[in-house]
Amino acid sequence: MKYLSKIIKVVKIVLIGSGCAGFKFMEGLKNLNKDKGNEILWLSRDDFMTKKWLMDSYIIKNKDEKLNVNVMDFIKEKGINVRFEQDEIESIDTKNKEIAGKKGKYIYDKLIIATGSKAKLPRIECANSTKGKIFSFNSYDDFKKVKGNLKDSKNVVIIGAGPIGFEMSVNLAKKFNVYLIEFESDIMLAMLSGKPLYRKITKKILDLRNVNIHTLTKACKFEDNKLFCDDIETRENFYVPSDTIVFVAGVKQNLPVIDGYIFETEKNTLISNDFGESWIREEDGRRKILNDVYVLGDACYYLNIGNFPASAMFAERSGKIVAYNIFQSKYGNKKRLDFNPSLYAKFIDMILRRV
Repeated sequence: MKYLSKIIKVVKIVLIGSGCAGFKFMEGLKNLNKDKGNEILWLSRDDFMTKKWLMDSYIIKNKDEKLNVNVMDFIKEKGINVRFEQDEIESIDTKNKEIAGKKGKYIYDKLIIATGSKAKLPRIECANSTKGKIFSFNSYDDFKKVKGNLKDSKNVVIIGAGPIGFEMSVNLAKKFNVYLIEFESDIMLAMLSGKPLYRKITKKILDLRNVNIHTLTKACKFEDNKLFCDDIETRENFYVPSDTIVFVAGVKQNLPVIDGYIFETEKNTLISNDFGESWIREEDGRRKILNDVYVLGDACYYLNIGNFPASAMFAERSGKIVAYNIFQSKYGNKKRLDFNPSLYAKFIDMILRRV
């Protein structure tokens, strides 16, 4: 009797990015024992992850949190069978399944993009001498600069009333006079659209912390420790005292060029469905399907109405689930897992865990 040996296909899996979602993806592969028998490559510009969800402890509290996790230390600690290359990725060719970095070129069978997001820059008129008091969060160095400037501050302005703006306002109000500026008509409007009760709860929490809230307000000019604003409804001008301004009014995709598409201006957007599979939505609304390309965390937008919170909890969930889904049949929906949280779960994650 002849015995036929089972043919095991070796899959080359490439992960780009070293954020929370990417770390959880690698941990997910290890837990599923999929780091064995497959060729796995981890590419990232940085050789560490910054735990952005601990920024309030680092910036506000009088203790130093360990914010950075080294990639190689993580790999050794978890015992993951993966090769790590530090390289800044410039472009991806999904037709030929090629990745181009500054140091070299790489090929893949399955590609996972976990490059995260970057803060939108403020458009506020100010002199060069005052720019050092306006901050946004893109790196560990940004956290250190904010912490240093707060030492001599009394009044802090937070521009943007999303999840991060809410969290910072609640915590900074323990030590500073906080002014929360929001262009839209309510706080958390993008995440809690159609749920006025939840938004009312978040506003009540801010009121209890004595946060000064200004909605339908546009920040225009920073001068002499004063942020001059326009009331969009009344068209009146006013100012709020400000020794430090933190700009958290949204993020944009932090992506390399994919098949010639540039994402810097957001005319093109990378979209993910509930299983992590991705496509590009062009400026005219057409879709370009990206076969064997998955995207995690806040490196993309989501098909789900209302979007997902750009939080560590959601990044962890997407990383673990995509680690499972890449080995399932594309059309076997019953076998795949989705990471579509309920609105209640999103509310708990965004609000109550931040208080």
